[in-house]
Amino acid sequence: MSETYESGAKKYKGKLVGGTKVGKHTYWFEDGTKQKEEIYTNRGLLTRMKEWDEDGNLIRDEQPEKGLELLRRKMFKELFWDTDLNGVGIHKLKGNLAITSPITEREGIMVHYATYLENGKEVDSSYRIRVPLNINFRRENSIKGFLAGLKYFDVGDSGYIKVPANMAYGAAGGNGVPPDATIYFQVLVLSSY
Repeated sequence: MSETYESGAKKYKGKLVGGTKVGKHTYWFEDGTKQKEEIYTNRGLLTRMKEWDEDGNLIRDEQPEKGLELLRRKMFKELFWDTDLNGVGIHKLKGNLAITSPITEREGIMVHYATYLENGKEVDSSYRIRVPLNINFRRENSIKGFLAGLKYFDVGDSGYIKVPANMAYGAAGGNGVPPDATIYFQVLVLSSY
């Protein structure tokens, strides 16, 4: 995707996949000097942003995702976790905040989620691709700890699930998760059936 000024000079060049920015996106002043450059992962995470003034001086050089990783890492350490018998932690932000017993009278849910490592790095996200995940509790179509934690969330509830390695990907790791890693899910339950 590209744009030009009325003069024909380049204005913008970048790539969208499913409405999400990926790869390098470059913006130019009308005189052809670079104005801004953004670099996105293939999942749409902004990893680097640089800006120049009209004289070509670099005025901004940021790595926004690194800052978010630091904030998440700190937050994961400071949250109060209600823990079930399997060691899965629950921290609710919205909805019924009491963690008493799992909800059992439903077959499945539609949920938006993001998966993070303990260091705050994002591994996966349905929010980024704008497609919620269909979880069927009877088919167990996801990792055990995620399913166990989701059973405490009702429609409209949001919060975090902390999954120990033995209830996640274990010693083998997988899907961008290293071996023996605790993972965290940010969740929002949209509907149930």
